[in-house]
Amino acid sequence: MKKRLLTLAVVGVVVIAVGVGCDEPRKEKPWERVTRLRLHYKVSPDWYEVQKDKDGKPVLAMELNVTNTTTESLKQVTMVLHVAGPDGKDRVKMPLTLDTSHLGPGVPGKVSVTVPGVDVRAGEEVVLQMEGQPSKAEMGQYPEYKPGIN
Repeated sequence: MKKRLLTLAVVGVVVIAVGVGCDEPRKEKPWERVTRLRLHYKVSPDWYEVQKDKDGKPVLAMELNVTNTTTESLKQVTMVLHVAGPDGKDRVKMPLTLDTSHLGPGVPGKVSVTVPGVDVRAGEEVVLQMEGQPSKAEMGQYPEYKPGIN
């Protein structure tokens, strides 16, 4: 009986010891870190206009107000550019990568960007949207997810 109680006590101590070791937080994977940090970038357009390149093709030029609300930074952040018609349907939907390397955490800054081939017609709306959790396929199109970038 004593031997059985001793065996149960030893097993109980081992189970408790193993369980205590499991309380450590799981290490964040690189893509999870990038996804978490991306969500801390707040972007709002200051102005935009359609210009023409030397061949007369449209170029969407924008100046954006960008703020990183966390203490870590990303060199690049990709958003989705939408140009929606008066009916609300997207005429243009494409990823747009912003160079955020010059922006410090917590300090608002300006980012200028040009998008060749994009025209905005009368009555259309330009919207930048942060994708909360890009799919694995989309991550391949976003430079910030490439190893060694951020």
